[in-house]
Amino acid sequence: MQTDSSAARTLLLVTSHPGQPSCAELAREAAAGERPRKDYVELARLIGADVVDEEYMRERATTVARRIAERASRPAGQAFEAFLRGRHYDRICAWSDRIGLPLAFLHKLARVDRDLVLISSWLSAPKPAFMLRDLRVHTHLRAIVSYSSQQNRIAATRLGIPAHKLRLALQPVDERFWTPETTPSRALICAVGVSGRDYETLFDAVRGLDLEVRLAVGGGELPARALERRLGAVGPPPNVRLGHYRPQELRGLYSAARFVVIPLQDMEYDAGVTALTEAMSMGKAVIVTRTRGQIDLIADGIQGIYVPPRDPRALRAAIERLNADPAEAKRMGQAGRRLVEERHTLTGYVAQLAGIVSGEATVVSVEPRTVTISP
Repeated sequence: MQTDSSAARTLLLVTSHPGQPSCAELAREAAAGERPRKDYVELARLIGADVVDEEYMRERATTVARRIAERASRPAGQAFEAFLRGRHYDRICAWSDRIGLPLAFLHKLARVDRDLVLISSWLSAPKPAFMLRDLRVHTHLRAIVSYSSQQNRIAATRLGIPAHKLRLALQPVDERFWTPETTPSRALICAVGVSGRDYETLFDAVRGLDLEVRLAVGGGELPARALERRLGAVGPPPNVRLGHYRPQELRGLYSAARFVVIPLQDMEYDAGVTALTEAMSMGKAVIVTRTRGQIDLIADGIQGIYVPPRDPRALRAAIERLNADPAEAKRMGQAGRRLVEERHTLTGYVAQLAGIVSGEATVVSVEPRTVTISP
């Protein structure tokens, strides 16, 4: 997305990859109802930002940044591009740890003070943790936005980040695209997603049940292919089918399912949030693993059911409970949709980010719930 240079005072850096649609293409497809609205496209439109994506790196990037992207990595090239061009902007927002943290490090090395905001997905991962705790690059970040209160607490207690720099912006979902449909639910449940999933426990839980189970494991990208190889070695039960789904197809799968299961490995970051919010937005009850990081979205027994990690018996019992009680599943699904409308709309999320990036937001939210963090 390119704006008039006199008005483009914010530079927005997002993860890029080969074949990435341009901002214009993403906006056009969303307007046609072919896909959900993209968060960074909506933010760029709202604040008038230039977006450093694959199209930008191909057509507008400096020669040196393009070479770094080709010979080292795309995130490194994008970070260097922002380092070179940042003086032309009032604000920079990096929508990736792999871009924003190296950029903050470059600013620190060069003793350059620029208004940089990081939107992070996993602060406690080894590389981000090292850069924040040991290299102290947070000194050159005005604010850090996370989807997870657990990640913010870890950042404050383990990584030494001042609490006033931490912002919580709960996982959004395009409430217009993922909307309840009237497709009758048959003897079908679904599980969606790739990152941090524990489908082996799900296989044990559904083996022998009179239910069709569909697994939506991405669109064939590298992490999804690795997951498929792993699950192929395990051997799914006869009632389980894996597949790739485009956005409209995935919406149809959600609609056809009686409820949605999100089995997770016990991790410190909030894996599963995208599928959870999509399912709730579709008006579906959710069964989700209660992990250390997955604590911010649902209330047990209201929008869905929490189960312990690596416990196929508990997962099976929860599945049998909702399958035997469609009224309860419907009630939970309706509660989930209400929660989305209250706290997780893409429209509200983008407005919140716009306030943070512009420096207008002053509210700090680190931990809406009290949880125990292991040392």
